[in-house]
Amino acid sequence: MIRLLKFPFLVLILAFTCCKNKSISTASEYNNWLNDPENHCKLSREVNGMIIDVKYLPENYLALKESEGDRNKFDSLSETYKGSTTFLISFKPKEGHKGDDVMFRNVEDYKAYIERSLELNFDLESKIVLKTTGDSYAPVLSSLENTYGLTKGRQVYLVFTEKTSKEEIKKSDVLDFIYTDDIYQLGILHFTFDHKTIRKSLPQIELNHF
Repeated sequence: MIRLLKFPFLVLILAFTCCKNKSISTASEYNNWLNDPENHCKLSREVNGMIIDVKYLPENYLALKESEGDRNKFDSLSETYKGSTTFLISFKPKEGHKGDDVMFRNVEDYKAYIERSLELNFDLESKIVLKTTGDSYAPVLSSLENTYGLTKGRQVYLVFTEKTSKEEIKKSDVLDFIYTDDIYQLGILHFTFDHKTIRKSLPQIELNHF
């Protein structure tokens, strides 16, 4: 350490290198980072043979995914997503657990299937609240991902927007995603995100201008 002090510039370089966030250039790489439990962006609950995942989707991840590596598109999309916060909630049977496609779980006839489809497509917003350190927010938009029957699970994107220019969601140190389930009778589920830690550790995007 004494030797390093003789070279303060070297010490600064080492400090910067240690503190610098991970650099990412593809959506696939970023998605792997989001799925890593050490990064606190994906939380899971297992109830009655079902697994419910909620994943926090940062603005720069969404922009990177849609821009397909185009820097100009990425910059434009980053501005578009700046005023919103997005989560992805997933429903799936527990691995190794005997169970049907979640669209057919406890469904007895075609009428019940239609009701299940409508609930996941249009009514999920009424069952979810996002709590910050100072307020509560309902989703303004939801979108069920169509899997065309290729998987037993389903995913729904949920978007929240700020109520004021104070950016209370963005600045909140904790985000409590609360899902009250009466579709599968799972009860009230809390997914509490350490937003302060997440904000500090988000990867940097490295793309070239064309």
